[in-house]
Amino acid sequence: MGKELTGTHWVAELTKHGVREVRCDSWAGYVNFLNEALLDFRSYVFRGHASEEWKLESTLDRALNKTATNTSKQRDEHLAKFRYASRGRRGPTPALLAEENDWWALGQHHGLATPLLDWSESPYVAAYFAFHAEHPESEDQRSQNRIVYALSRVAVEEKNNQLTLESIKVGKEPSLITFVRPMIDENQRLITQRGLFTRAPDNVPIERWVRTNFKETAGGAKLIRMSIPSTERDTAMKNLNRMNINHLSLFPDLDGAAKYCNFELAIKNY
Repeated sequence: MGKELTGTHWVAELTKHGVREVRCDSWAGYVNFLNEALLDFRSYVFRGHASEEWKLESTLDRALNKTATNTSKQRDEHLAKFRYASRGRRGPTPALLAEENDWWALGQHHGLATPLLDWSESPYVAAYFAFHAEHPESEDQRSQNRIVYALSRVAVEEKNNQLTLESIKVGKEPSLITFVRPMIDENQRLITQRGLFTRAPDNVPIERWVRTNFKETAGGAKLIRMSIPSTERDTAMKNLNRMNINHLSLFPDLDGAAKYCNFELAIKNY
């Protein structure tokens, strides 16, 4: 995918610094792009954004950038407080969480600000999260497009290996993106959403990391940014519901059931 491409209702620009922009003129264009250009590429994971203004940065980065002066200390204190506050709240005989990222993953599931970002192996699940939220009523806050990102795990992991070898030579800690797949049973949503997490270097949005580490244009896109018009929301939501991608399937609890019923009210012929 190193050259400019055009398909049915979509246009993919040239890859620049590892990033490719894809403009879909409709929901059908997004589906067509997946089928016509990405169907045989299994290394990508996907993430949906309801606004084209949002960066690929974690909730903890956003929070600390607003308030903290010593962000490293604040991160450690934030996680320590969550671990302490979790005592007696994980049910009988909770699983042992040996790794720091396992604690972050548990907190992510329950609304904690963490350094992790949610991704899915399914581009349709990611699209659901891009489209399910309505935009604010005020016109100036609305985003004209919803965004779905695709990140190549293979490309990132190969770059991680290269950066690690280079860092050993100079005695410096490498700046890596880590993929996190927690092996705990306390996050049923992660299973139903075919989910995993990324952890980027502190205060480094993923798109910046990709552009910094993939200066060359050869070798295809490491990060794909697909835009779909927000006006396609009802069509996208109905189409995804026909695929059984909805709050009932993605959130196997009472909250998921309630929100699914709300969509039945809000979207005609949902």
